[in-house]
Amino acid sequence: MKQINNSVYIISGASAGIGAALAHELAGHGARLVLIARRADVLATIRQQLTNAPVHQLVIGDIGERDTMERAVETAMTSFGQIDGVICNAGIGLSAPVAQIEIADFQSSINTNVYGVLHMIQVSLPVFMQQQHGHLIVVSSVVGVQGLPYSGGYCATKGAIERLCDALRIELLDTGVALTVVRPGTVTTEFVQRRRGLNREVRATGHTGIPAAIAARRIVDGIRRQNRYIYTRWQDRLLLWGSQLVAPLADRVLARSIRWRE
Repeated sequence: MKQINNSVYIISGASAGIGAALAHELAGHGARLVLIARRADVLATIRQQLTNAPVHQLVIGDIGERDTMERAVETAMTSFGQIDGVICNAGIGLSAPVAQIEIADFQSSINTNVYGVLHMIQVSLPVFMQQQHGHLIVVSSVVGVQGLPYSGGYCATKGAIERLCDALRIELLDTGVALTVVRPGTVTTEFVQRRRGLNREVRATGHTGIPAAIAARRIVDGIRRQNRYIYTRWQDRLLLWGSQLVAPLADRVLARSIRWRE
């Protein structure tokens, strides 16, 4: 099993939600971190709360801009001399019927959810190749496999990175670089409140999601095992399997479970 102590991880979207929870979990295992986010004050507060706080480095910027990741890699190599893992976690939601998606909102989601991941992969891979080891962890979603009504724009961005990762995994065979895709379901964070779009869907479900700390614990366990895929709940894996097995029935269930308020 992979050891976390003294390893170096870069985490994007580290100021809240799963990213912040992963920072706490990894720091608790003895990792040294480079944390990326746009909100400098919030990110500084997160660092103060971490185990061995002074060691961890901050990079303020938008991961949709390649320069942000370049600065993160430079910071990691200057401060620690190595990078053991890169966690592509930053993401932005989008809620609207497909016919009503605003192009500006969709483009913003693509910039963060797709280009941001691509920047992180492309900038970190040369370091991993030179080291002959490294671990790419890409936070996708169950909706990257199974689309949901009124979340089509967001689903599309997650589907895009799933296909990128499918290709990349084959390209990385025998290089010493591992690739893990994380597929969370609903996690209790500020993600829904901060997403773009019209946000008028109504879900007929009482499930509010699992706490980010529990999701982070399960993700770090999967990172240590270098799993191909990580699910934060076994129910999400089961739901994906069922939706693919009986797709027409799954469509009808989703149509009845998620409706839109005009």
